[in-house]
Amino acid sequence: MEYIGDINDPAPLLREVTLEKQEAQSLFDCVIRNIALSLACDRIHGDLSEYYILHWSGTLSIIDFAQAVDPRQNPAVYALLLRDIERVCRYFARYGIRTNANSLASEMWERYQGG
Repeated sequence: MEYIGDINDPAPLLREVTLEKQEAQSLFDCVIRNIALSLACDRIHGDLSEYYILHWSGTLSIIDFAQAVDPRQNPAVYALLLRDIERVCRYFARYGIRTNANSLASEMWERYQGG
């Protein structure tokens, strides 16, 4: 575990900050990349949203993996992956980022299953 923030100023949840429009796309891309990396490591967060992402110094950190699931152990986890991606897409849509959560999840899942 790691503390994120300053000693008297913990990193806020993503839901508590207003992003600059010009940083939103790169931060969105970062979250999607991290979802894919987690999946490649056999983990799906399962409850990802702006409530479980910290924002500090222009970077994001995904937190609270206590409920994460292993897709090798549960064949019904695609729905959790899709929900995580839908929530991230919904949050970043307020910054003008338009994506198709179904396509992102489907592509990510296909890559994962392909090894």
